[in-house]
Amino acid sequence: MKTKLFPPIIKPVLYCLILALLPFYGCKKDGENIKNHLPKADFEVDPGRGDVNTVFNFDASSVSDVEDPTSALEIRWDWNRDKIFDTEFSTNKTASHQYGQVGIYRPLVEVRDSKGMTDTLKQLIVVVSDLTNRPPDIPLYITPPEWQDWMDVSVVFKWTCTDPDGDALTYDIWTGRSRTSLELRQSNITDFNLVDNVPQYETTLSGFLYDTDYYWQIGARDVAGNYTVGMISKFSTRPAGN
Repeated sequence: MKTKLFPPIIKPVLYCLILALLPFYGCKKDGENIKNHLPKADFEVDPGRGDVNTVFNFDASSVSDVEDPTSALEIRWDWNRDKIFDTEFSTNKTASHQYGQVGIYRPLVEVRDSKGMTDTLKQLIVVVSDLTNRPPDIPLYITPPEWQDWMDVSVVFKWTCTDPDGDALTYDIWTGRSRTSLELRQSNITDFNLVDNVPQYETTLSGFLYDTDYYWQIGARDVAGNYTVGMISKFSTRPAGN
């Protein structure tokens, strides 16, 4: 005759208890990361605008990671965003750089954690010929309006912009499939129409895909090299065949 260790009513309870405890017994307790998270790139630059004599100071001490302390994270810099890093990976989070020519620069930082996972972030720096010359005002968009859908795959972009010093302005347009992947599509735009005696600048871009979300941004440049970007706006193209 077999001895029953537990009454029938207890068995289901024990079974559920064992299933609940299994994940805890399967975990490693040696502190090793089973799932590693991406680090987060971040940095500040001071100042954000200067001339060829300006020394720009970069501080990436705000980089972070779920598993690793900030002090253990390594960073490196690409001063011109030309995909060639100008420094080696280091735990030193600060650096300085001076640009020798007037222009628009997008320095990039890459952060690496102890598992080799990386993240990048770029920012905008403007080097001008005359620091007394004021930057253009922020471009204001007319069309396509924010979150406009059912746009055609050929899009007319329109905007207005003014300059506090009355400088003649040229414009760049950037587009991309996300806010962080904008690429320059056209530069030195000057075409405009007068609407109620106000210059309304415009350009037409083609080649967008059907049924797709896009982001766009306008940059305004004056004679001293100042550069002001507008907000990043979104539109969606219509489905094919509609």
